[in-house]
Amino acid sequence: MNKTLLILLLSLLAACTESVVVVDDTPVQALQAGGTVSLQHKAGANFGSPDDPDWRDVQEYSMDLNLAPPVHASINLRYDPATPAVPVNLRAASDGQSLFLRMRWPDATQNTTTSRDEFADGIAIQFAQEGGDTTSYMMGAAATPVNIWYWKAGTDLPQNLAAGGFGSTTLLERGELTASNTFRNSGEWVVVFSRPLSQEGDHQVDLNSDSVLIALALWQGDKRQRDGLKHVSPGWITLK
Repeated sequence: MNKTLLILLLSLLAACTESVVVVDDTPVQALQAGGTVSLQHKAGANFGSPDDPDWRDVQEYSMDLNLAPPVHASINLRYDPATPAVPVNLRAASDGQSLFLRMRWPDATQNTTTSRDEFADGIAIQFAQEGGDTTSYMMGAAATPVNIWYWKAGTDLPQNLAAGGFGSTTLLERGELTASNTFRNSGEWVVVFSRPLSQEGDHQVDLNSDSVLIALALWQGDKRQRDGLKHVSPGWITLK
């Protein structure tokens, strides 16, 4: 082989190798309802993108999300108790200014369209507030509302929401809440939510406390999931 061509091929191979960031090859810790997720602090780190190398050092947790119980009549006809659980992996980190929550889950199809007959994939994180562990993890209650960060595939910006019970979801000012995502060819979504630790406004979760309770929800578009038809964590998780 021509020496010049060989050098060029080796250079291209090295460049391709350097561009591949593998961040999901670390041991995963099983997580149950009532369990604890430890947050990794690293000043000056880059956690905003799903494949930022700083995620390598952050412990990853895995929890099975089961289909939410049919708490509303509109779900009964679409509810199938035999629907298998979906494992969602979670990492939590802070650069000292913002909280970053990274989730990944298997999905054979990339659903990004919402219409009468099509439904997009999505994921949400719910935060208990003043009610603490007395708050219902099924979207709170009037006296104990929750703050929800919601991302739907095919949209540029996440939604910042409040809820005080089923059917009470209210859109809040998004503030500085962001979300980045990637869909891997292996059949996997990876989404990173980010928000400054301090955020003004009603129903904004206080992230400056020592711990906060969180719960997860997931929608799979190819399963025609939307609204209350979703997968959920079976209870609160403590984010330390």
